[in-house]
Amino acid sequence: MQRKLTGAVGVGLVGLIAMVAACGSSDSGDTGKCTPENAAGSPGEPQPGPGDGGNGGQGASGNSDDGGAGSGTGGDGNQPTGSVPATPASFTPSNLPDDFELEVDGDFIINGETCGEDVELDTDTGEISCSSNGTPVYAFQIVEQADGSEVGVFAGKNILIAPNVTVTVVGQRPLVLLAPGNVQLNGTINAIADSIRNDRGTAGGFSGPQGEQVKGQGPGGGSGTSTEAGGGAFCGKGGKGGGDMGAAGGVAYGNAELAPLIGGSSGGNGALGGVGGAGGGAVQVIAGGKLTLAATGIIHVGGAGGGWNGGGGGSGGAILLEADELIVAGTLAANGGGGGEGDAVAGARGLNASPDAVPAPSGHGSTETDDDGGDGSAADVVDGSPGGALSGGGGGGAGRIRLNSKSGEAQVTGVLSPAADSACVSEGTLGS
Repeated sequence: MQRKLTGAVGVGLVGLIAMVAACGSSDSGDTGKCTPENAAGSPGEPQPGPGDGGNGGQGASGNSDDGGAGSGTGGDGNQPTGSVPATPASFTPSNLPDDFELEVDGDFIINGETCGEDVELDTDTGEISCSSNGTPVYAFQIVEQADGSEVGVFAGKNILIAPNVTVTVVGQRPLVLLAPGNVQLNGTINAIADSIRNDRGTAGGFSGPQGEQVKGQGPGGGSGTSTEAGGGAFCGKGGKGGGDMGAAGGVAYGNAELAPLIGGSSGGNGALGGVGGAGGGAVQVIAGGKLTLAATGIIHVGGAGGGWNGGGGGSGGAILLEADELIVAGTLAANGGGGGEGDAVAGARGLNASPDAVPAPSGHGSTETDDDGGDGSAADVVDGSPGGALSGGGGGGAGRIRLNSKSGEAQVTGVLSPAADSACVSEGTLGS
């Protein structure tokens, strides 16, 4: 059973800010809705830092791969008690306005004790749905970007997502995680299509269109002028629909800096049942100190597969990491979804992108191979593949990954898909 923790929701640049925590067991009938006054910890009281849960003796600057809650007071171990600005002191984050104001009182920790292993973050309401009766503390605000679009910001002095924890974004706005101290990501963040409907985007990912033979949504939506629709695009192009009359794939858009923060585009709709897969969502993580994606950590913003009967696959989304020091030992995946098979009777939908460097397979349910959809993008292949010689939806193109650090060179030992040496992955220095 999931339990929702609700904070007041900000609107635009003048959003209302709230510190949020659980207020008792949901089994006892408590609504779990809290105000800043009854959040865990009194004002000025040090909060546990993300540290070594085995001995509880390390703060956020210590080894924290096991993801427990230690006794550190946050940041580099010298973060002041009480409320502090949520933004880093040493640089200006991308996509947040210069006059952005938000304060945090404690560390934002998601583990088995504070929220459980299955967690949902709603970027539209600021609610957190937990699978246990924990007490995470955080601040939330909706922020308007320079282009007028909005993101949902969740913040804490330091941020920890423990191993074996899966955080799923369920709101429509892109997700921003913000800390003036350190961020340690040992678990999984999913900003992908709705778990029930592959054509419904989350976290800024564009949903599939309505109707038959309709162009996908988003700047890189795959064309739907044929029963064999094109795949969605972002950095990589969408694959063409199969056969001589297959619709064109989507065209690339956006910029390497991921400003503004935007998600992936959906594939076009084919014939009846051939719905386009949603584009992957958008996630930005900001740390004033060190941002570590551990070997067990995953950020997954892959596109969804297109429906049987020629639906185009959705493109991958966006991942933007910004920190004074940036370490990537885990997996960053922004792959495209597979195109749906063209067979109207025995066809199969394309598969969703996976959080690795393996292309999402196209739909293949019949004995034919010339009506298969196109595979999604992955690794060095940033464009979606075309559908089969006779029919099939095109695969989705790759999203974008951006790594900004003080030196301009992140420490990367993990898996990046699209590949680190592709045009869809870039590095930069922090804004002043």
